Amino acid sequence: MTFNQYLGKYVCGNLSEMDYPELGVAGIIEGFESKYLGILAGMNRTDETSELRKYLKWTIEELNIELPKKRDAALLYSNGIVDEILNEEKDVIEGVYEIKNFAIDSYDFRTETKKYLFDSIGFEKAYGLFVEYYDLKDSFANESNQNLMTETKAELLVEIKNWQLKLKNGV
Repeated sequence: MTFNQYLGKYVCGNLSEMDYPELGVAGIIEGFESKYLGILAGMNRTDETSELRKYLKWTIEELNIELPKKRDAALLYSNGIVDEILNEEKDVIEGVYEIKNFAIDSYDFRTETKKYLFDSIGFEKAYGLFVEYYDLKDSFANESNQNLMTETKAELLVEIKNWQLKLKNGV
């Protein structure tokens, strides 16, 4: 994930303190310069939670970062997960599960619905395929369902690629 994607995950309430050093490393790699960011990046996942929190707070203050609003944070976090899926660091089903249940559900996108759930952010087709996959998985297991699940998963991957373009264009 990028530094901003980690910040989105943080604002959504899904970044564990143990992951703060990874956020720090991402910031250093991207060229952010801050004494506290360097310290945070050098910390261990097992360091005292209060210390990790303190250095993240100081990093944000020192860099004069305005944290994203919850809606933007959810989309930043989602985009980070999409990157992990497309880089084959995360399975598409696991990734979409995280997008839906942790990123998207951290903000009430349902209130923006025009015709289909999550259509305001262009996620309606991906969400539909995700639900279809689980419907097939929950039904009686047979060979035709396994084939349909494989096809649905492939379609979902294509849709996630398409959604990434929508995210980049600012949904």
